[in-house]
Amino acid sequence: MDIRTRVEKAFERWKGSPPEIITRLPQSGSDRVYFRLICREDQVIGAYNPSREENEAFVGFSNHFRSKGLPVPEIYVYYPEDKIYFLEDLGDINLFTWLARRSDEERFNKETEKLFHTIAGDLVRIQTEGIRGLDLSLCYPHRSFDRQSIVWDMNYYKYMFLKLIGAPFNETRLERDFEILTRFLLDAGQEYFLFRDFQTANIMIRDGKPWYIDYQGGRLGAPQYDIASLVYDAKAYIPENIRKTTIDRHLALFAEATGRSRESLEMYQGAFTLIRLMQALGAFGFRGLHENKPTFNESIVPAVELMNELLESGDVKIDLPELKRASLAVPLQRKYRILEHYQDMVTIHLESFAYVKGKIVNYDNGSGFVFDCRGLSNPVTVAELSELTGLDPEVIEFFNNDDEAVAFAGDCTNIIRNSLPMMRRKGIVNIHAAFGCVGGHHRSVWSAERVALMLSAMPGVEVSVKHTALEE
Repeated sequence: MDIRTRVEKAFERWKGSPPEIITRLPQSGSDRVYFRLICREDQVIGAYNPSREENEAFVGFSNHFRSKGLPVPEIYVYYPEDKIYFLEDLGDINLFTWLARRSDEERFNKETEKLFHTIAGDLVRIQTEGIRGLDLSLCYPHRSFDRQSIVWDMNYYKYMFLKLIGAPFNETRLERDFEILTRFLLDAGQEYFLFRDFQTANIMIRDGKPWYIDYQGGRLGAPQYDIASLVYDAKAYIPENIRKTTIDRHLALFAEATGRSRESLEMYQGAFTLIRLMQALGAFGFRGLHENKPTFNESIVPAVELMNELLESGDVKIDLPELKRASLAVPLQRKYRILEHYQDMVTIHLESFAYVKGKIVNYDNGSGFVFDCRGLSNPVTVAELSELTGLDPEVIEFFNNDDEAVAFAGDCTNIIRNSLPMMRRKGIVNIHAAFGCVGGHHRSVWSAERVALMLSAMPGVEVSVKHTALEE
């Protein structure tokens, strides 16, 4: 029985009837598989994860955090033997896509800074209130961010990044630096909840407010790690001023909540930022350099820039000469320079049009795609939708509930996404894609917007959308 069928059967066991619509959601780097299921008035997320330990942790932590009034999804039902659970649907917009969809002027304005400060406050509550009464036996694979956890992350960085990228280092001296860094990190203590992957992809934005997911790797740890995970998220390109004010906000609120001195907290911030970046680069190296997954390779250059900036800033309060030497040597390596070459920003221009107007977009550099949306179901046949457009919530819901439409938009996205390495090699930095339907008001508009949403989540990509029939 395939995963989709297993989730459908589990839903029917829970609700007494099968889902009317089930849509598989895009998969990230983990083995977890998510579906959106709709049945009458119910809309939920179904999750399958082959790791029962992770499931127990996520479900247990979620129930505990909910009891504390923390903004995490409600777990409706959990079937341990099937490794399936159903949880609250928080929508499709996470902090990463929320940032990516904003204009250059809006992306990191005062509203964004205020949102980051709200998130910093929520994090303090998760770390301090969330740990009280938490069943620590659920923590997997480790109860705390202990010596072994730190050593794993350091070796991940050494073997999956430094060695794969070809950076030179002295093994003995590097191990000496690792030991110094490990002792320093352990001196900070492990008393609070460490979320572990507190990054923009794991913060959902619903009705303008943040909600938090993917904390199944949580454990006891120090507070500085998670805030570093957020503001040093290499894919998000968060500017220095936002990073600084968000960290300052978090440290101030944490000191207020715990009675700890601000100075003692700040002393360790740089070192925890460093170990987080090392862990991230290990993951990017494994998924990108080893498994050759493009989206992870695209994160290497900005992550290296952040790490080298940190090592030269003096914010890491201990001397790590060999680690610094190895990291600063990374940009000189041939593999890195190749990645850097393909890091140039690409702008993707999406446009909807009407076939009845006879308009096909002319591309200034001959690079682009035309997608015919006329095979999709037409909301014009639904009386209450006929006068609306693909920008209206009712029409968006119509298509989002249509598996064929969602699959079509996903295929269009993949065609464009997979063309980017070739386009970059040819020096093409402006790519065009046109979406056409009969009148240019419904199917083409929704398709262009849906594809824009998915493409805008990619690093190194800017997306513009134009609807020609709506503008005439």
